Amino acid sequence: MNKKSLESNPNLVKTLEALFDDQEENIDKAVRCLKVLAHPQRLKILCVLQTGEHSVQQLEQYVGIAQATLSQHLSLLKDRGILTSRRQGNFSLYSVANQDMVGLFEKIQTIFCAAH
Repeated sequence: MNKKSLESNPNLVKTLEALFDDQEENIDKAVRCLKVLAHPQRLKILCVLQTGEHSVQQLEQYVGIAQATLSQHLSLLKDRGILTSRRQGNFSLYSVANQDMVGLFEKIQTIFCAAH
């Protein structure tokens, strides 16, 4: 949309200003989150974890990557607020941080993985 189009539509300008007002931090957070999701192994991890909580050992088996690599991916996903973890004895158990993230992943699956 060019500048002339915006000038001829003041309602759109007001709507966009309201949408972007004080949202830079949230936009940056969304970008960081979406970038971290843009990796095949991390999408596989989320696919497993949307079914519920799993240990690192289970994830290693299901996703099929070495524990050291898996731990790096889990750490990054946790750092971005996508996953959460807890200790149970000698095991670290991981799960999706909130239902909104599960919903986002389900939407990704619907768009890209649905049978055509």
